[in-house]
Amino acid sequence: MTKAFLRLKLIAPLLIAPWMMGITGATRVQAQPHEMFPTKAAALQRAKQLKCAGAFAMGQQWMPCKDLDTYNKAVR
Repeated sequence: MTKAFLRLKLIAPLLIAPWMMGITGATRVQAQPHEMFPTKAAALQRAKQLKCAGAFAMGQQWMPCKDLDTYNKAVR
């Protein structure tokens, strides 16, 4: 693993975690900690639940939405 990937793997949960706090209501999809999936298909399925499009690679795993910024907005 490269140093950049290891750094990203350590930082990603910190970037995502603040948006997971306080998500309530029937219309919101509850974000899961470390919402990374082993396949692109699984991330795309989660993206549909979040009402965003696409999936992006995070190292060897996948996250829903087209990028991290879009994902963070979707789980707010």
